[in-house]
Amino acid sequence: MEREILSVGIDFGTTTSQVIFSRICLENISYTAIPDVRVKSKEIFYKSGIYFTPLNAQAEIDIPALQDILTAEYSRAGVRREEISTGAMIITGETARKGNAEMALHGLSADAGDFVIAEAGPDLESVLAGYGAGTADISRNLEGEVINFDIGGGTTNAAAFRNGDLQEAFALDIGGRLVRFDESMRIKYISLRLEPLLKQLNLNLRVGDEVSFSCLKKLTDALAEIILHISRGETLFEAEQALFIAHGVRQRKFSKVMFSGGVAECIYAAGEKMTNEWLGRFNDIGPLLGASIRQYFQNAADISVLVPKEKIRATVIGAGGYSVKLSGTTVITDDRCVPLKNIPVVHIENPDSSEMLHAEYLMKRSLYPAAQQVAIAFSGIAAPAYQQLRILAQNLARETAEESGLLLVLVEHDFAKALGLLLKQYAEGKRVICLDSISARDGDYVDVGQSVASIVPVAVKTLIFES
Repeated sequence: MEREILSVGIDFGTTTSQVIFSRICLENISYTAIPDVRVKSKEIFYKSGIYFTPLNAQAEIDIPALQDILTAEYSRAGVRREEISTGAMIITGETARKGNAEMALHGLSADAGDFVIAEAGPDLESVLAGYGAGTADISRNLEGEVINFDIGGGTTNAAAFRNGDLQEAFALDIGGRLVRFDESMRIKYISLRLEPLLKQLNLNLRVGDEVSFSCLKKLTDALAEIILHISRGETLFEAEQALFIAHGVRQRKFSKVMFSGGVAECIYAAGEKMTNEWLGRFNDIGPLLGASIRQYFQNAADISVLVPKEKIRATVIGAGGYSVKLSGTTVITDDRCVPLKNIPVVHIENPDSSEMLHAEYLMKRSLYPAAQQVAIAFSGIAAPAYQQLRILAQNLARETAEESGLLLVLVEHDFAKALGLLLKQYAEGKRVICLDSISARDGDYVDVGQSVASIVPVAVKTLIFES
């Protein structure tokens, strides 16, 4: 049985915002009474223009202006809000750092349907951009890792994937609008985050100065060189390391690189001659940064530059989902903790290795705020021995010992009750929900309902990206 729903993807970024409406066809492929609903097809039927993200006089998100944009785009698309069944609203980059970011997200989505809402920090933004650009999918067909650099107005967000699985995520204060000009080609803004690098380069850029093409080219060449050094696993100077947001990156070589974001449009646009007149079209260093990156990577014979599926529109278009009903006799649940909605999934590829589980959980858990409830998901072997389950429970209890809230674990195979009982033993003082027959990956969100007649309803929402 098939069902068509309308979905909306809304992306509020540092520099730009956009809205995409799509039709998603859901198909129930189950032959039993337990539904298994999958996304059969998706069709984007409306894309908004790309707006500059509105800010108010306090440099916070201008919520009324965003509401006006959404109202106008719903009207242009011919869609009423009550027709939207599901969707995703993501706020990223510098915009996510604004004091009223959470208020904006929840206020804007309150009457718009069952939304997945993500206030994306720099690392989560990197992952979402990697999925949106198609990096995860492309890595499934190539040997080794593929890294995507999503270069926007304020930040560069990087995520590396191997065989579709996230390996690394980090972000830098590198972007096309870190230096901006006015209509008379005088500098009107220089990001404070560039000061150490400008000092290292002996560049005396000041607000009010006339744009010097040669000085700006020296800056954008240096920024491009930083990205190249990271791709080659080379050591960075102190001023270059200062551009990392929150943390750095493990030094290793990435031989396959791709770019998305607004600056990517300039990276892949070969043939444009860089002049002051051309820069004046955008009033920032984005085009020059794109040209510098293109030049540096064209000369890097040891690195293959791949073309993303999406560049500036590497954004989520909505959320599909499927529901699974689970027998309460094979799970551990706690109705005092439910219902749970839009809980992000941390998928563990290597649950059977204590050392690898620790490294993977540390990296993927850091994508979300410490107070954010997450669901830990993994496959594991089909029929683990008691000793294996005991070690797994000890490891999960240890990894989550400093976290408050519920320990929510999802496994694909039929051993949730045995694992859940051990988790109750080793994660002393924590409430535990451990469910089986659930397949969920990084980037998914889950809803968990109250048990009814020994059945626990679970909805897994998978973010859908343009492809």
